[in-house]
Amino acid sequence: MSQDKLPNRSPPRWAAQPQIMTVPCSSGSGVIACWPTSGFTLIEVLVSMLVAAVFVSMTMQAIVTAAAFRVVATQYDEAVSWIQEDLESVVNQATQYEISTQPYSSRCLATVSSEGVAAGFINDNVVGLGGTSVTIGSRALGGEHYTLTRTADYMSSPDPFRLLEVTYQVTAQGESQPLATVNTEVIPHAVFKCP
Repeated sequence: MSQDKLPNRSPPRWAAQPQIMTVPCSSGSGVIACWPTSGFTLIEVLVSMLVAAVFVSMTMQAIVTAAAFRVVATQYDEAVSWIQEDLESVVNQATQYEISTQPYSSRCLATVSSEGVAAGFINDNVVGLGGTSVTIGSRALGGEHYTLTRTADYMSSPDPFRLLEVTYQVTAQGESQPLATVNTEVIPHAVFKCP
């Protein structure tokens, strides 16, 4: 049989239809159509840049916040150290106040709290505190100027004759909110010699 006389038949239904398949491009593969399999689409690149930008901005915000908290913590530590310096001075004065009076201070027998040992220690300008409220001074803490104020009071203490309450506040100049506040109690040692 010659080729001219072949019957005209259609391929069977189960036979595969010719398709152009996309395969990875490679040199010398001899394939007519190929699709690159490496790289990112434009949308993938834009989404990844957006995610990276959000992450970097959140990280920078955290770093800035941590730096601000570190500055405030440093200022607070320096303020508390300043308060502690003055408190040690006050305690030293309290140990010396009328301790050498023999046999004991005349203030031990006071019947009014304003004449007691605590009031005497507060109001004594020579060896006492020299007043109820005193501004200690100005000091630079972390680049800002602060003032230390000491307030001593015997009237609000549990024992107004012998015990005084001391309140310290470190406040930035021109501000009303204190950076640090410490409340404590001080007993002049002359009290321990009282009968």
